[in-house]
This record gives sequence, C-alpha cells and structure tokens, in this order.
Amino acid sequence: MKKFVLFLLTISVILTGCSAASGPKGTSDATGAAVGDSAANASAAKTLDGEIRFYPTIDPDYKTANNEIFDFWFDIPVGWKAVDNTNDGSAYDILPGNDNVKIKIYGEMKDGSEDKFYKSLAGSNGTVDDFTYRDGWVGKQIKVTDNETYYVRIDGDSYLVLHVDANNDPEWKNENGDILSYIAQSGRTTRESYGLGLSDDNKVTPDDLQLGKIKLDMTYDELIKAMGAKPEQEEADKNEGLNAKTLYFADSTQVYMVDNAVYSVNVTNPDYVTPKGLKTGDSEAKLKELYGEPSSDKNGVLGYSYNGYDLFTVVIEGGKVSQIQIDKGSWDTEVY
Repeated sequence: MKKFVLFLLTISVILTGCSAASGPKGTSDATGAAVGDSAANASAAKTLDGEIRFYPTIDPDYKTANNEIFDFWFDIPVGWKAVDNTNDGSAYDILPGNDNVKIKIYGEMKDGSEDKFYKSLAGSNGTVDDFTYRDGWVGKQIKVTDNETYYVRIDGDSYLVLHVDANNDPEWKNENGDILSYIAQSGRTTRESYGLGLSDDNKVTPDDLQLGKIKLDMTYDELIKAMGAKPEQEEADKNEGLNAKTLYFADSTQVYMVDNAVYSVNVTNPDYVTPKGLKTGDSEAKLKELYGEPSSDKNGVLGYSYNGYDLFTVVIEGGKVSQIQIDKGSWDTEVY
C-alpha cells in the first residue's frame, strides 16, 4: 500500500482550549475530585498515572503541554521530557537529557509588588528587561548570570515563571540557545501557540471540515464505523509523551489520531466528498468556485484558513485535486 505524507508534516495544531487563569484552581474539579487525585489527573493535562500529556504543535519538532493548577501552556522539543515532582502540581521540571542543566516552569501567586518579585529573582547583580512572548505579551527576562535566567509573565493574580540554570554547563546553553528562546516565548495561558487572530478573513468554517462521513474528533470506534473497515496498518507516534498514531486504510486514506480522537485526515479517493461538494479529481477551477482563492499557495499545496490556520488543505497536480486534508484547529474551544 502506498503511503502518502500527511500535509504539514502530519500535524496542524491543537489550539484553543481553556480561558486564561488568574491563579490556581480550587481544590476540587467539576466532579468534586480533589486536585492531585487520580480522577482529577485523568484530564487533558495528565494521564491516570499522573504523567504529563503532550500534544502536537504546528512545528513538528515541538510538542505542547498544559499545567491545570495555574492553567498555563508551554512547548518543548519532541525528544525532551517533563515531569511533575511537586505535591500540588504547580510546577513541571523540563528534562533536556542533560543532568547538569535545570529547567523548571511553574506558577506562583502574586504577593506584594511586581518589582519586589523581580528583584527577588535577580538578586544583587541581576538585570531585569522586557521580554516579548510569541503571542505579543510583554513580560520580563531576568538575567541572574550569563547562564541563569528567569522569564516571567503576569497572569492575573499569578506569575508564570520559566527558570533556566545552565551554570554547570555553559557550553550546552550556548549550543541550545535557540531552543531555550523558543520554549521561553511559548509560555502562554491559552492552548493556541500560533496563528490566532492573524486574519479575520476566514476561508472555511468548522462545518467545512468533513470528508465523506469522517469528522474531526471522532473516536476510533466511530471512525471504523464511518469507514466500514479497519485500517491495514497502525503506526504509533514515536514522539515522547504523545498518545498518537497514524492509521492507514486500504483506499489510501490516512487518519492521525491523538488521545483516541481524529485529529487530521488525508484522502486521495474521490469517494470522500466535502460538504460543499469537492472531491479528488475535480478541477482547480471547481475548487476555487466552491471555496474561493486560498489563504496560501505553496507549489500547488493550497491552504484555506480559519482564524489564521490552514485547516483545509488541497494538493493540485496537473490542474486537478489530488489530495484533500482537514485538520483540527481553533474553533474547538470547549476542550475541557
């Protein structure tokens, strides 16, 4: 069976989720389970075993995770790990595979003036400067030494803090400076990390994101029922912390699943017709008649956006549609 490559390196983005928090959540969840209990940890942030859940991002080299206590999100390289060594779940240790480097991301309640908090981190010789996060929020970069830095973002009544201590291995820090900057800039209080608000000119709507009977967020069993057959092959995602896999069907359909939910679908078979009536084999003229001009066109890969993300993607070969892909994205606001 021929394997086609899912566009966007198999992954778009799991974007929006919860609203920004103003501090730690209460001591119980909606079911009354105490925070820290197994029931409370069986969530979008952690598994039943208390391990941190990771999700794909638009950058295939990175994955994203959430801290439910302070409700922040952050990205790390797919080969890195993160663990919760606290009793209250307020902090995660990020493990880059080097024991000489200490990286921690955590939330802390505001108590006193902001300047006093910054100075407490900087010490007597540290410097405090503005730092711009990926979403445009301006926080602080507190440089204690050349190899130890805090990044602080205010979120209501709490701080989101990333602490990087590479004093024991300055060479590693210099070699991985771009990665550390990426992680620091990714700190945020909403699930989306790219694209949101880039354009109000939406080319598609959530209702457009269906191929035949296949819908995003279907469970595995619902997908098999819609397909009328089981996949010929299942390939687990090897990225650390991702509970994800790609399903390959006999008709060349590929489905990427995360946490037992359909996340991305790629089809080459004309049996899968979109709600507006597009299928593979149709002309590029018909595509544009139905959907208009694309948001992007990269060598025949046409992207149609929703809230700044290309979630409906079409490949044109020889003037005809050869592949169609749909991806999960930022319309999905009620994640929790």
